[in-house]
Amino acid sequence: MKLNTFNLYSLAMELLSLDARIKIVAKQTGFSHKILRKIFVEMHHRSPSQGSLKTSPEFIYKNFQLLKHATLYTFFFRIENATDFCRRVINAYQRYSSYIRTNLKSEPLLDFSDAWVISEWFDSGVLKLVRCSHCRSAKLITNKLQHHVCCVCKS
Repeated sequence: MKLNTFNLYSLAMELLSLDARIKIVAKQTGFSHKILRKIFVEMHHRSPSQGSLKTSPEFIYKNFQLLKHATLYTFFFRIENATDFCRRVINAYQRYSSYIRTNLKSEPLLDFSDAWVISEWFDSGVLKLVRCSHCRSAKLITNKLQHHVCCVCKS
């Protein structure tokens, strides 16, 4: 077995262990959906999540708690220094989920696939991490959202 093939198997297992959508894992590794589904079921004893990935960052703004979690995750993604996009997302998501479980004693609101699409949007410039012009806290905005005052300072 070649080292590259071993690395792809390892990456697939790591992504599946984080509950990544089969579509993401297949795209990153080139393995078939059928094989990945079978591995997922064996690993988690349930079927993988169905449905498509989010296509718009608007879902982040529907809930204040979700916005806070998305902002925190994006901060971890931004400071991650790995050069490979996939590795940056994995490391940032592990930091984010560890932080939530340790400090907030709860489960993360973002799943890995949500974090993946948020990372893609952040890398492409659709989402930006800025400072509130009033209190200087971090704020996650879209290109459409130009005001730089957080929702706490607005009220």
